[in-house]
Amino acid sequence: MDKKTIVIGASAIVGVVTIAGGGVYYSPYLTLNRMRNATENQNIDALAQEINFPELRASIKENVKAQVLKQIAGAESGTSAGKLSLPKITPEQVEKMINPMVDKLVTPEGLERSIDNKVPGAKIDLANLDRDLARSDIQMGYESIDRFVVHITDKVDRSKDVSLILKRDGLAWKLTGIDISKLVDS
Repeated sequence: MDKKTIVIGASAIVGVVTIAGGGVYYSPYLTLNRMRNATENQNIDALAQEINFPELRASIKENVKAQVLKQIAGAESGTSAGKLSLPKITPEQVEKMINPMVDKLVTPEGLERSIDNKVPGAKIDLANLDRDLARSDIQMGYESIDRFVVHITDKVDRSKDVSLILKRDGLAWKLTGIDISKLVDS
């Protein structure tokens, strides 16, 4: 083999590796773009392909349970704005209330009902998505090789913070969690 053939072959290999590496690196960004396009077009089937529903349900259950318990603790200690007289509620009781609701809502069908405003109090407003995103600071990046997080913070009320968690699923990425721990103040 002559020197020119070796240089061309090596350059081709480096090019292919670089393109493949770039594709792997940018794949969570592509997943987010597909989710945004599906949301804007109200294409529930396309959106559902980007979500790992079992993991997302578990994440939402834990977040909602933590928020409810935090609100109850605040009400019991008298630190919340409205002093409520609540009976003692155990974490197990909270879980029993939350689990069926989350199981019903966090499905492709539940997502469609929420977008179509068929579930009271669970309206997902896609018509104003661009406006809402413009009112938010968004930071995104890798937390590990298999975890990509999008932090969305309200520009007006900096204490309101939501994180979308994507995890690697082979070479693709799926939405697997939502962290709302800073969304509701205690």
